[in-house]
Order: sequence, then C-alpha cells, then structure tokens
Amino acid sequence: MSKTYYDDFTKLPLAKMAQAMADITYGYQETKVPKEHYKKALGTGYEEVLSANVSVKLVETIYNMLIGLQKESPRLFYQALVLIDTGTKPSTMSANQYQALSVATDEFEQTKKAHMLNEQTHNTFNDVLANGSIYHFNNEGE
Repeated sequence: MSKTYYDDFTKLPLAKMAQAMADITYGYQETKVPKEHYKKALGTGYEEVLSANVSVKLVETIYNMLIGLQKESPRLFYQALVLIDTGTKPSTMSANQYQALSVATDEFEQTKKAHMLNEQTHNTFNDVLANGSIYHFNNEGE
C-alpha cells in the first residue's frame, strides 16, 4: 500500500499539525481558520473530550427513554411534561390542578401541535443550526 499524507501528518509536532490543518481548510473554498484554533483544539485534554462524549451518550439514553414513554402513552407523557414545567408534583396535586392539567392536555391534543416546546426554543435551535452560535448571539435582539 502506498504512503499517504495521513501517514506523515500523524507524525508532525502539534504546531506543524495545526498549520497543516489550516492549510487543508483553506483549500476548501478558501476558508481561513487560524492555526491557533487547531492548536488549541488538538491540545484539548482527553478528559474534556471524554466528558463531552459521555454527555452525548447520556442525552441519547434519556432521549431513547423519553421517546419510548411518548410512544407508549402520548397523553400521560405530555401531562408529565406540563407538571415538570409548572413545578407541580403529581402526589400533591389538588382537584383544580388536575382539572387545569386535563384542560391543557385536551387543548394540546385538539390543536395537534407538532411541537411540545415553545416556538422560541425551536427558532433558536433552527437559527443556530443554520447560521451558527456566533451569528445567533450577535443578532439575538433583532
């Protein structure tokens, strides 16, 4: 098998590796990323990277559990979210709180909303997804 750029790249010291990455990035539509960015990223401690991966796996576990609960009983799932959001404990709910929960759930089911979270949450998610967080925070008040 022939030798590749990767074979040499992995043997470079950190500073030269960062410069090589900046050069490769520039080769894509002349995108300029300072080598200091890559140097900082490559110098990130293994613990930090591992912590981020563990966080993603934990979110995935919770996500899968919530999806299962939602599929099993959408109405009860939504009611639980309302109780969490309002800070109401099911074990201490009064009759008027139960009534409010039932009416709120009925209205949600009747309107057949596609999303349970408020519109602003979805707007923020989609804005950052499309434009990045720097753009979002610079244009937040507009």
